Amino acid sequence: MKKDELTEAQKKAFEENKAAFRELDEHRRSIQEAARARLTAHGWEPGLEEHIPCLSCPCPDFQHGGPLGTCRRSTCGHPLIDHDLPL
Repeated sequence: MKKDELTEAQKKAFEENKAAFRELDEHRRSIQEAARARLTAHGWEPGLEEHIPCLSCPCPDFQHGGPLGTCRRSTCGHPLIDHDLPL
C-alpha cells in the first residue's frame, strides 16, 4: 500500500505506532545503559568496539543465525536486544 492510498485513520495508526516504537527504543536504551553500568561497576570490560557482547551472559559477541533472531552461540542464545547495541 502506498502512502497516498492510506486513510486518515491508517495514517494516524502509523504515527501512533511510530511514537510507541520510539518510546520502546528509549526504554531499551535506558535498560541497556543500566545493565552496562552494573557490569562495569564490577570490573566488566566489553572488549573491542566492533563486537556486540551480551549483557545477560558472558557471550563476547552476537552471532547472527540463531533461532528467531537469537544469538547462534550455544553458550548464549539471547536475543540481539540483550546484547550491547551501539547507542
